[in-house]
Amino acid sequence: MRAAGKKIKKFRELRNFTQGYVAERLGISQSNYARIENEDIGLSEDRLLKIADILGTDKESILGFDERYVFNFSNNEHSTNNNIVHQYQISREIK
Repeated sequence: MRAAGKKIKKFRELRNFTQGYVAERLGISQSNYARIENEDIGLSEDRLLKIADILGTDKESILGFDERYVFNFSNNEHSTNNNIVHQYQISREIK
């Protein structure tokens, strides 16, 4: 699950969480957490599940995340043509 690191980073940024916050909740150092996001180290399924829980999502949403479908409006869901579009508010720093 090495490819999950970049997707985890985007989810974390969308939630406006710092690496330090997520690392603390995982019980690891910020530098070790950064290694997960940078894909320098492998990621176990158990660790991915814990990260997903912290980020308020599930493993499948992280692994299937595609930033091309993230919209900069609000935290609302809209249904269009039977497709659900999730809209997230992106912080000024990320823009």
